[in-house]
Amino acid sequence: MKKLLILSLIIAGTLSLVSCADNHTSDFENTVASTSETTALTEATTAEVTTKAKPLYDYVHGEDGYYSIADEMTEFDMKSQKYGTCWLYAASASMETSYFKKNSSYITIDPLHLLDIIYPDEKDEGIFLKKGADRKEVGGLQWTVAEELSHGFDDLVLDSSVILDPNDREAIKENVRKRGGVAVGVLDSDNSKIGFFGPYRTINYHETIGFDHDITIIGYDDHFPKEYFREPASEDGAWITYNSNNVSAGFYYVSYSAPLEFAISHSVTDQYSEVLSYDAGDEQTLISLYTPYAEALGFDISSLQNRSVRTEGGTKVANVFHKAGKLAAVGTYNDFDEQDIRIEIYDAGMQDLLYSQDAKLGCRGYHTIELDTPLDVTGYAVVITYPNGAPVEGESIDFRQLDPEALTPIGNFEYKTVSEKGQSFVYVDHNWKDMTDSDIKDVLKTDFEPNNCCIKALYK
Repeated sequence: MKKLLILSLIIAGTLSLVSCADNHTSDFENTVASTSETTALTEATTAEVTTKAKPLYDYVHGEDGYYSIADEMTEFDMKSQKYGTCWLYAASASMETSYFKKNSSYITIDPLHLLDIIYPDEKDEGIFLKKGADRKEVGGLQWTVAEELSHGFDDLVLDSSVILDPNDREAIKENVRKRGGVAVGVLDSDNSKIGFFGPYRTINYHETIGFDHDITIIGYDDHFPKEYFREPASEDGAWITYNSNNVSAGFYYVSYSAPLEFAISHSVTDQYSEVLSYDAGDEQTLISLYTPYAEALGFDISSLQNRSVRTEGGTKVANVFHKAGKLAAVGTYNDFDEQDIRIEIYDAGMQDLLYSQDAKLGCRGYHTIELDTPLDVTGYAVVITYPNGAPVEGESIDFRQLDPEALTPIGNFEYKTVSEKGQSFVYVDHNWKDMTDSDIKDVLKTDFEPNNCCIKALYK
């Protein structure tokens, strides 16, 4: 992801933008980490030059502590990145690997086609670019991928985007083994930290700011030697990753010692024919991605906190849809580590209960819950009760005004929401209240307009 080297550049008094486009020179690629040291020994009659033996970088992994999706997915597509679109190449790899994990078959997702879907010339709501920004170079967020593609694209639907703790190594490993590749943010622009050790291209760094590139973790090796990094690593072990900006060098080994900015795993399916929804996305998660950078820069973000809706005794919200078909699943977001929800399907007047099902949302992110029994529907309401808080699209935010010099990753973006009467409701004081009512902020005791609820209906 294109980002500013925020704090280090502030200290230097200089601002510059780092692109995630290929910035590794061919001269550097041809160097090796350790060169031969030559000592001239002069004798009375002859001069002999002896050369120290090069270290043999001949490490071969064992079975213990090792896993790679590429060993199963032998036709894994190492696409070479164009423009500043590393975030989309990383997302595509995550989706392709997750599809293979579920179906034992391949799909191909064109990252540049996703660019057209996410940043179209015209749309009503969602993420919009700053005027004059080049969509091919401005970069983007993995969360934008989740919010846009969960509405469906081509013959696919993004059915989940799981937000993992980038410091939880075991959780990332489990996700890679069971679910598929994990998109992560790294610092990749400093060639002095990248090395070539035999067949391995590696990187290690210790900075916790200035992340500028998205890659995809597709495996790991707990015993990868710590000596195989230019910048000293504190322990053995590396992530095996797909890096779209230099695929000719093979897989990219990122030291366990190197901090990761974020970790998100996307999943897609071809099991649904249509997605109905009203929301532009989950505003709470979007803000949570912006907050660390804004706080580091001293921005006032007091008005951007707690964008979930909460009512006493659990929050019950609903979306009313009017389309005939077979309802097969429900999609929603979770802004908490874990939350048990209850899904109910009512008639459009929210009087007669047609179906109910409980579900556990085990982590933050976007989730699709398949109904145990698909329903034939026409006009109906999807009602979800959230014990911790209900996700809503919230109100429009112009991050360009909050961050006019685009010092944060989303300083070039505007988030727009649109809602209409009769779409989303919240249950308050034993009555259903429309989310567009003029007094909704007072009733819910919020300082923002909640607008539409984040509930999607997926049809077979």
